[in-house]
Amino acid sequence: MRSLLAVLCLAPLAAFADDGWREVMHDAHEASIDAAHERAHRALEHLAPDAYGRSDAPGALALLDAPLRVTDYEALLGNWRCRSTQVDSSTGVFAYPAFRCIVELTEDGTLVFTKTSGSQRRHGQIYPSGEGRWVFLGGQSVNDEPYRSYSGLSGDADGEDLALDSVGLVETLKDGRVRMIFDAQADHVEFYELSR
Repeated sequence: MRSLLAVLCLAPLAAFADDGWREVMHDAHEASIDAAHERAHRALEHLAPDAYGRSDAPGALALLDAPLRVTDYEALLGNWRCRSTQVDSSTGVFAYPAFRCIVELTEDGTLVFTKTSGSQRRHGQIYPSGEGRWVFLGGQSVNDEPYRSYSGLSGDADGEDLALDSVGLVETLKDGRVRMIFDAQADHVEFYELSR
């Protein structure tokens, strides 16, 4: 019975196997996934000489370059401590203490990530992307604002919604941590380091 329930819950995940997330993603966001590593490296390499928090750059680079392991969705489930590091080439590296995050499998088989503490929140769906990688499509909110979904899921692509969208590459690391690379651009990126 338990295996049947697992199969039924995973049916929606199978429907989005590998690159199925591209069907709902706006074209403007694809490069933030496809070139996430390259863009993140570029943002770190081009930090201004007087940029704030340069001492946190090696830690961000080590996270970015950490080796991967292939896992299934079950490795993502549960409560996490998530540490955010924001990189902006012109202003600096801003590392924050760990906040609370959770990854849940809903009854309909949707894998959902939520950052539940801190002033800057993210909430959205996680889709498989092959080779132990996943794609996050969600939205950003602040403090106690309601969580936002990715605008592509509702077919709404006006500028206001796109500005609050957040996309990310999700990867499991050999040591059991999870790396999330959000909204990667040539001059800025945000990392979440998830640990138990």
